[in-house]
Amino acid sequence: MRNDESGLILATTGSTQMKKKRLFDFRQLQTFEHLCRTGSFTQTAKYLFVTQSAVSHSIKSLEQEAGCKLIEKKGKKIILTGAGERLLEFTKPVLSGMESIREEIATHPLPTSNRLRIGASEQICRFILPDLLAEYLRGEPLHKFEVRSMDTLDCLNSLSKGDIDLALTVEPYHQNEYRFVPCFSDELMLVLPKDHKWALERKVSWADGENEFFILPDAKGYTYHVLNEYFTELKIKISTTIEMNDTETSKELIRRGIGIGIMPDWAIEPDAKKQKLIALPLGPKRLIRAWGVTFASKRRLSQLDKKFIQCVERIGCRWMVNRTLSIEPSD
Repeated sequence: MRNDESGLILATTGSTQMKKKRLFDFRQLQTFEHLCRTGSFTQTAKYLFVTQSAVSHSIKSLEQEAGCKLIEKKGKKIILTGAGERLLEFTKPVLSGMESIREEIATHPLPTSNRLRIGASEQICRFILPDLLAEYLRGEPLHKFEVRSMDTLDCLNSLSKGDIDLALTVEPYHQNEYRFVPCFSDELMLVLPKDHKWALERKVSWADGENEFFILPDAKGYTYHVLNEYFTELKIKISTTIEMNDTETSKELIRRGIGIGIMPDWAIEPDAKKQKLIALPLGPKRLIRAWGVTFASKRRLSQLDKKFIQCVERIGCRWMVNRTLSIEPSD
């Protein structure tokens, strides 16, 4: 063995030198397969949009690469040699596989990377994300999975900028820029300390609402907007409020009798089960929210995206079936 001046490794056997073998050219294999199928240089040239001489040159180059004759001509007929028959056996599945992958990529584009960026609120992260990721990542060779904690409005802004791929949000108000796939629903409920008059009577009297101190989510968020529409529609007036986005802090303030709150049923369920806090519907008209996966309208969903959405649907469905929070009617 020795190196020539170009650095190419050459093998020597006596005075004979053999260049390093190269892989067969795909275009030459395609020409060879079509020629074998039609038996015609003319038809092959028309199919490949080349000249007959180009077809002949391609076959000769392929034979040079193979190191033997692949076809023989007998009159106008083309007959495969033993080597040609063997090469054709390997060529057909190779070309078929290339065609299949071309169709798959065209109709179901693969993700540009094994990375999925998710936006979700801190509350929904605690509620659904552990079970969701456990199911989603089972057997999924992801290189990177990013979860960013942010409220619904920030999620929508990040989707528009392309900073995240998908978001777990309540149903957006304006959906021109976004597509929303509903996966589950929750109910916003009134949360009271055990000794509150409404809790003891298991009845909400909104006529006294102006005398109550409310602990509500941030006025900039979607939940506050939903509550404001609800109160306006039912002509409910509340005067004193404190804005608090941290659920656990809000529940501690409620337990100490500092105020009453409004929270989703899943956030209050553990405390309601243990009777640490009392949860009641807001009124005869319950306030139900749709939750799901939101993404930019221009985004073409990848297989990773679709699997994630399916996982959210399954987890959400199981959660709704297993809900055990006792909800009592309110006058």
